[in-house]
Amino acid sequence: MSSQISLSSLNQKDHYEILELPRNCSQEEISESYRKLSLKYHPKIASPENSALYEYYFQKLGEAYEVLSDPKKKEIFDIYGKEGLKNGIMKNGKQIEGYRYLGNGHEIFEKFMGTSNPFALIRENEKINKEIKEKENIVIDAAQQNNENKKEVKERKEKDFVIELECSLEELYNGCIKNVKYTRKKISSDSVTLEDVEENIDVEILRGYDKNSTIRFKGMGNECLGEKNSDLIVKIKEKKNNSFKRVNKNDLIYIHEITLAQALNGDPVRLTTLDNRKISISIDEIISPSTIKKVPGEGMPIFKKELSVRNLEIEKGDLYIKFHIIFPEYIDPVRKMEISKLLDNE
Repeated sequence: MSSQISLSSLNQKDHYEILELPRNCSQEEISESYRKLSLKYHPKIASPENSALYEYYFQKLGEAYEVLSDPKKKEIFDIYGKEGLKNGIMKNGKQIEGYRYLGNGHEIFEKFMGTSNPFALIRENEKINKEIKEKENIVIDAAQQNNENKKEVKERKEKDFVIELECSLEELYNGCIKNVKYTRKKISSDSVTLEDVEENIDVEILRGYDKNSTIRFKGMGNECLGEKNSDLIVKIKEKKNNSFKRVNKNDLIYIHEITLAQALNGDPVRLTTLDNRKISISIDEIISPSTIKKVPGEGMPIFKKELSVRNLEIEKGDLYIKFHIIFPEYIDPVRKMEISKLLDNE
């Protein structure tokens, strides 16, 4: 960091930019970046003329790490930004209180590193790096002697942890945030054994998701000794709806029950949509059991990656209305004759 960097330029950066990370980074990448940057810019190693700027940036690093390392805070920040995180949000009918950074960057550093002394950590890192370099040289020499330098060593990783999340058709139509509980394997405090730990994570269901949609959370699956954490994969499972059936991914079918008299009269169809709107569709023909009425733009939202739960303007598929005509079980003979004469005249 240079003294030429102004405080205002730091204030314009979000938490990902402070930690020099992309928005799709994993929890391991967040921890590694904080470890590296907090050591590099610790106020205790700064020159006197840069100490104030280092302290300010160090606090920014602490705040960024505190937010992004917490799945719940990170989820709110990713969706609603700094304002949503600061002011709080409504979720499942409850108000989630806003987040305030306490300016405790040194406390966060000590808890993360296990010490408040950056110099000890820097010396330890230098020693470890030297040992790693020596081991790498030995491995390279052995590989050259055995003509194995062409072999690739792939990084091992635990298999993805997959769970199913059941969603109603209304939730997939409107979008929502669902809290998911799952149990995964974590390395115990003894760093030797594994234990089952129950976790909570908020999953954003975007408008138009379907049964083939999956959401990946990097590094949030099972932990494994000597290997990378697996990813958590949330697979959407679509619940059956009593009124609507989803077809062709983006279209809906609605079965409308009517009497024979309504079919002959061509009464309008009145229904409640999946986002609770009351709509009326006019019918300008006599309805038969094979009649299908197409209503353009009243199907499922068409999912696009750049759109989220908050977007109101979104392209939709079509709604197809099929008719189930309820015929009378009995007609008086006199009435039957009258109907027959009327139809014959037509």
